[in-house]
Amino acid sequence: MDLSNIQNRSGYLGGTDAALVGRLGGGLQVRLNHFLRLAVAYGDLPGRYLQQPPKTEAMEVGHRFEDYFFNDVAADWTPHIQRQHILRRPMEGLPALVAHADGYDAARGLVLELKFSRYHTADIAERYRWQLQWYYFLGAEKVWLIHGSGKLPEDVYVAFRTVEKDAQAQKQFMAGLCRIRKMRHVIRQMAEMIELKGENDEK
Repeated sequence: MDLSNIQNRSGYLGGTDAALVGRLGGGLQVRLNHFLRLAVAYGDLPGRYLQQPPKTEAMEVGHRFEDYFFNDVAADWTPHIQRQHILRRPMEGLPALVAHADGYDAARGLVLELKFSRYHTADIAERYRWQLQWYYFLGAEKVWLIHGSGKLPEDVYVAFRTVEKDAQAQKQFMAGLCRIRKMRHVIRQMAEMIELKGENDEK
């Protein structure tokens, strides 16, 4: 996988796609925006066909929390943690399957996923359920949710939560990916039609 494509979401399915994959495995009806995402994931369409999420203040605070956590809270065991680690799982007939872990302890197969939010830890775990389970699908042995709240850097509360592996979510991931693989021809056809329409609109 070419990591230069991370920003335009081309050539891979990642943590932000985990909910789509899982819900497809649960019978979700495929819509045009789903076809667009899958076509970009396969490389049939360029990333410009997707609406890129804007950078927000919340995202900036999240990055600052990561620095605070790894440099201050977890300074003693930070040497064992790889930051911004990419997990991969190859599967034939599919785009690259990846997960971008905030922190990873290779010796224990432990993923650290950091979130900074005013909501309760249980609510955060539920909101990001698919993303957290995706780590397990890609081979993680353990997943910890590190939830920060308060005010950086002087008044921060940090909660640790072990995320249990959900067998049903794992089954839905596999079912969703099998469904995507079976749709490969249709995805390619849709991409060709979309590109042709775009060329005609430009004339």
